Amino acid sequence: MLIFIGILFTLLILVFSVLNNIFLGFGLSISLLFFTFVALKRGYSLKKIGMLYWVETKKSLDIIIILILIGMLISSWLSSGVISSIIYYALKYINPNLFILCAFLITSLVSMLIGTSFGTVSAVGIPLVIIGKAAGINLGLLGGAIFSGAYFGDRTSPLSSSLLLLCNLTNLKLFDYVKKLVIDNIIPFILCIVFYLVFSLKYPLTSIDNRLSIELYNYYNVSILLLLPAIVLFLLSIFKVKITHSLPISILCAFILDILIQHTSIYNFLNCLILGYTNNSDVLKNIIQGGGIISMLKTCYIIIISCCISGFFSGLNIFDSFKEKLKEKNLSQSSIFLVTVILGIINAAVGCSQTIAIILTLDIVKDLYKDQPNDELALDISNSAILTPALIPWCIAALVPSSLLKINIYSYIPFAFYLYIVPIIHFIRKKFNLFKSENKDLNKESI
Repeated sequence: MLIFIGILFTLLILVFSVLNNIFLGFGLSISLLFFTFVALKRGYSLKKIGMLYWVETKKSLDIIIILILIGMLISSWLSSGVISSIIYYALKYINPNLFILCAFLITSLVSMLIGTSFGTVSAVGIPLVIIGKAAGINLGLLGGAIFSGAYFGDRTSPLSSSLLLLCNLTNLKLFDYVKKLVIDNIIPFILCIVFYLVFSLKYPLTSIDNRLSIELYNYYNVSILLLLPAIVLFLLSIFKVKITHSLPISILCAFILDILIQHTSIYNFLNCLILGYTNNSDVLKNIIQGGGIISMLKTCYIIIISCCISGFFSGLNIFDSFKEKLKEKNLSQSSIFLVTVILGIINAAVGCSQTIAIILTLDIVKDLYKDQPNDELALDISNSAILTPALIPWCIAALVPSSLLKINIYSYIPFAFYLYIVPIIHFIRKKFNLFKSENKDLNKESI
């Protein structure tokens, strides 16, 4: 009973924090103390509890390193003029009447190439939002298009860490499963194009003038060469170079260009990497700024506490009795998928992590799929636990991109159509037995 009180308490305190703009780390810390008390009541020693927390926290170190590197990447791209150059050339070539649609298509393409929603938001999402701010466009709508495109690749790209994790957990061949995902994506992707086309035509980029382009050109030494750090990052991702290697290389490239083209001092550049970038332009100072290691510290703290909470659930086998009750019910395929979606939402809401949502949801529902092929289980997880965390404002999958974009954390949710359409279409397929999956062997290959 105490477990469910703790889960409910955690959800309430997180919702309260979001609605009142309170740092989520406070609420999660209180929840962690409560769950620690529950573990003590169950007879676990503080040492044992600490070990459970540490095991899960160690798993978060990679993502913390990536987030710190992304903070450094953003500030280096801002300082060197990479983002300013992307904006300058985008303003020249993007059709203003189709700006929202272009934002969705560009982020979809980039996310497929590099396989990371965070990297996509950093590379192209930030410049798109800066253009949108200057034009006075609805940032919730624009953010929804960017989130949809970013999570298109996070779900489908063979370079996606979420997809690699899922294939490992379900023993599937990576590229055979990607082919299945691409086919499964056709209808949702077309519907997203239609929706964003309608919104593009209704809200065209008409209010922007040449002042932004002129100020960018005058304040920075805009050059086609300044696109090199972004191109390097994309190419390294395509060639499957680890993001922990590709990000520093891109930062180093930006550093060299910053020294040679913008004539920034080494001290100012290093200061920028830590504290973030600022400028003195009256026009640009409110839109070309941010990044730095310091901008990621709060998010890193939330990740660590979230992993500790995950350690509590996995270490104490909290859901064993619930799994037995589910197995006793004779659920239809559509009902099983609905349960998977609900569990994905709850696990992401409590654990605040896409990874936690994938692992816990899969662990709870896998016995329900014994009579189905593994690719059907994987597809249900792809269409639930990988996507739904991006709809929960306090979850890392939503919190990090919205922080990077500097948009209201829940303003984009109504417009992130891809995150809704995929599970809805999949449920309809299950409910009416449409487009039946081929029951063929997709055994795990070397990935």
